[in-house]
Amino acid sequence: MTTAFETPLRVAFFLSDLDPGGAQRTIVNLVNALAPDRFAAKLIVARNSGAARDWLAPGREIVDLGCARMRDALLPLRRYLATKRPDVLFATMVDANCLAALATRLVAHRPRLILRETNPHRAREDLGRLRRRMVQWAYPRADALVALSKGVGRELIADYGLDPARVTTIHNPVDIESWRRRADAARKAGPPWSEFAGAGPVLVAVGRLIRQKGFDLLLRALARCEGAGKSARLVIVGEGPERPALEALARELSIAERVLMAGFAADPTAWYAHGDLFVLPSRWEGFGHVIVEAMACGLPVIAFDCPYGPADILAGSESGVLVPPGEAAALAAALDRMLGDPQHRAQLAAAAPRVAERFSQVRIALEYARLIDTVTARTPPCPS
Repeated sequence: MTTAFETPLRVAFFLSDLDPGGAQRTIVNLVNALAPDRFAAKLIVARNSGAARDWLAPGREIVDLGCARMRDALLPLRRYLATKRPDVLFATMVDANCLAALATRLVAHRPRLILRETNPHRAREDLGRLRRRMVQWAYPRADALVALSKGVGRELIADYGLDPARVTTIHNPVDIESWRRRADAARKAGPPWSEFAGAGPVLVAVGRLIRQKGFDLLLRALARCEGAGKSARLVIVGEGPERPALEALARELSIAERVLMAGFAADPTAWYAHGDLFVLPSRWEGFGHVIVEAMACGLPVIAFDCPYGPADILAGSESGVLVPPGEAAALAAALDRMLGDPQHRAQLAAAAPRVAERFSQVRIALEYARLIDTVTARTPPCPS
């Protein structure tokens, strides 16, 4: 008799789109890394557009539901589940999670449901009452809920009354070896900036230009530096709606000549490779994927100890420093200390790639594989 584990488990990964965000990168990395002899992984997207398409490995399939808006994807996703009957539906991010939970309730053959939450909800400013009520309904119906950090998991359990046995922490998978290899190659060429040639140490920050990422706090910290940080230059790699406000703030603080707004980069390796220090000034983070990317490229890190991800990466580590969240003065002092101590900075840089290995794509994919195996073996399904 053939058992379910003698043939690949059919796992459908559902995303709203393929925009080049952290959640998309994580799911694509996971789809790429899962062993095809154990898992028949397919990527289902409401809208098949965005740079993340290029991250998918050759041979991996994308199913496009053809929906410009998430709310229009419910019936197409339900049809996919009814006809293809996957063993597992895996979704990530609030709107996709809620829609996936509803879709599984509309089919006779109900797949196991794994939801992944990337951010703390208490800190978010874009979750209104209706969306929180949808989360309250949807998340308890998951067979498993993956929290990106321990703090996110604790918060979800407390706020939504989730069963702790169904909540697990699994960090982002990062292709450490690829980042390291590309960084080594990038160092053989010149830096991707010409403005700062020979002008002092270069700080690198990467992320969307939105309030969550705290780039305004980083600019204020740079302006407050009184020691070695006064000679530092800052490169912010990313694009978003806060650009005009950030540019105006840099002018107001009289540091515009020390700041380069580099825009979006599909591959920020060269920026990491030629930087002296990576800074993550976020007000909140589910994880902090860019921290691990920077460490894989050999950069030491300073980050706010914000809710909740950076602490999972840096607490007690040899590769970076945490500072009190939201405190520009504390960040300025940490920049002065780190930039004024080249030997300490070199020690952190040397240890960074080794510390980053804890989040390697292979290791994290194995954790997800064990979770999928556990969920598919669990009976009966989560009640309606």
